[in-house]
Amino acid sequence: MKLYTGSKNSPFALDVVLDDQNLSFFVRAIMQREFVGDPAMNHSNGGKFFDQSLITEWRGNFGVFGQPIYERTLNLGLLREHPEFSDHASFMLYAPVGFMERYATPSGFFQQTPNLYVATLASKMDAQAFHASVLQTHPIGHILVPFKSSPIDDWTLGFNVFSPELVKASHNIEVIPAITLALVREETLPVVRFVGGPSINVSASGEVSIDFQLETPDGDPIEDRDAEVYLESTAGYLVARRVRTSGGSGFTVFRPDGMESGDVAKIKVGFKYFSGTDDLLVNVQ
Repeated sequence: MKLYTGSKNSPFALDVVLDDQNLSFFVRAIMQREFVGDPAMNHSNGGKFFDQSLITEWRGNFGVFGQPIYERTLNLGLLREHPEFSDHASFMLYAPVGFMERYATPSGFFQQTPNLYVATLASKMDAQAFHASVLQTHPIGHILVPFKSSPIDDWTLGFNVFSPELVKASHNIEVIPAITLALVREETLPVVRFVGGPSINVSASGEVSIDFQLETPDGDPIEDRDAEVYLESTAGYLVARRVRTSGGSGFTVFRPDGMESGDVAKIKVGFKYFSGTDDLLVNVQ
């Protein structure tokens, strides 16, 4: 499993372990190397050095010490039973560490694992704005699920840390530095795109097939997974607005009911909780 690190948090050490379907993460305290030494000696900036005998390991310029200050274990198999489990999902993780130390958040909040896209479906807010203005929190990480049918090995982890060197993961997790977790979501989760160009034509008395397919963000077709795809139109009539793909592809039929020559309808396609991954203009002739 891949774990992407976003460098957006205050310093702490993070241990991440995947044992079968159990994902555990442990937050541990750290001390910068320049402040570690003989506790009987005075530091030039004032105060005594931090006792070097308390350091259990070094991660770059940071010494790790003490027992975990926070830990959590999630059964990823049980996450499939989450009421918000869906295609194109981002389950958010929270912990009372790092930036979250600034907030007086009830402890029960940190046991929640909400799907970001369910929470932001109505407002269409991005994750940063949603957490800053609505929840007034800062997530420590996320679990990305590309499709409901995806095996757990295809899921992706992400954690907000100060530096990738502070992360230690079990052998079955690959740690990959990233810029932000928002960018990871954008570059990792699948999309639905229309086939055949940004626009098509239809006669006022006719109908036209609307074809679409699952793709990676880079535009590569996905043929070994399927999903429920949701469509909406600004005008006319869609014979089916929710379609299950087959081999990664699907279609519906559009009829320009109530429209005249020269009218244009915009059709959007996406997932249940993440709509509008692509647009298609239908020109009535």
